Amino acid sequence: MKDLDKPTPVLFWEPVEFTIAVSMVGFGLLFNMWVIGMLAGAAVLVGANKLRRGAKPGAVQHFLWSTGLQLDPPLKRYFPPSWANDFYE
Repeated sequence: MKDLDKPTPVLFWEPVEFTIAVSMVGFGLLFNMWVIGMLAGAAVLVGANKLRRGAKPGAVQHFLWSTGLQLDPPLKRYFPPSWANDFYE
C-alpha cells in the first residue's frame, strides 16, 4: 500500500528516465546519428538502473533539479531554481 501513489512504470523504468532515453534517441535520429542516439538512450536506462539501486524515491527528479532542469510542477512551485540558492557558512 505504500507504493499506491507511485507513477506507473513504462516497461521497467520510471516515466522520467524513459522520457530522457527516448529524447536521446530522438536527438540521434534528428541529427542523423541514430547509432549514437541509441547508445546514449541505452546508457541512460542502464545508468538509471544502477543509480537507483539503494536510492530513495525521487532521486532522479532531485538530480534533474540540481542540474537546472525543473520538470516537475511541484518543484517549480515550492523550490527556487538550483542556481538561485544561497549558501551560508
